[in-house]
Amino acid sequence: MLMLEDAMGRLISGALWGLGAGLVVTVTQGGGEGLRSVAKGIVKGYIGVADRVQATTAEARENLEDLAAEVRAERSGAEASAIEAR
Repeated sequence: MLMLEDAMGRLISGALWGLGAGLVVTVTQGGGEGLRSVAKGIVKGYIGVADRVQATTAEARENLEDLAAEVRAERSGAEASAIEAR
């Protein structure tokens, strides 16, 4: 059932992207200069949001990698202490 839900989600997402791309092409080709500037503003906003999401994701990934490195270091230190105690 999960595979079906995932496939439907991808299908709907793809359809929405396709509709959005078609709308952008329609607006920029025959919509006049006013609609083109609106489309351009939307694209600028999208790019700005995408850049912020990418930066936030990179920072979160770096924090998780640092945390994982700390855990590995503590784990290897605990293993070394256990070996010395024997």
